[in-house]
Amino acid sequence: MSYLAIKIGAWAISGLAAFVLLWDASAPPKTKIQPGEQISTVLNSVVPPTIALTPIAPTTTLMPKGCAQYVADAITAGWPADQAPMLARVMFRESRCIPTAYNAQDTQGGSYGLLQVNGQHKAWLMDTGFITSLDDLFNPDVNLRAALHLYRMVGNSWSPWAATNG
Repeated sequence: MSYLAIKIGAWAISGLAAFVLLWDASAPPKTKIQPGEQISTVLNSVVPPTIALTPIAPTTTLMPKGCAQYVADAITAGWPADQAPMLARVMFRESRCIPTAYNAQDTQGGSYGLLQVNGQHKAWLMDTGFITSLDDLFNPDVNLRAALHLYRMVGNSWSPWAATNG
């Protein structure tokens, strides 16, 4: 490409830009807002619709946290700190860290909450006072403590969550 062709191209682009600017400048000026004048604006929402969570109690609604926050809550509830990496992995694998996760296809009475505690454990969980109904397992604090008790009952083992080992 020659020097002359480049110069002509630059001149054409500059001329086009000037034409566009002058065209816009020929539009009538927009009126300025006077003091005390009211402005009406229509806002279009871009917020996606939210999914309503079932509250744990009629007067209680919990805001979901992230996996790391639930692992921290678990350690506060008594889980061994050295189990934090495995706890995070199991929690994500079982429920994607969603405290209201429920698996109705589990043949052991359904699976509930963060660590997907099986419904088959209902009797001993009620006898030990961890829950009054299986829906209590949707409360993250209750689920983490019940799962810790189950973990300890089987000899500090992840065997109840065997599908997540390895």
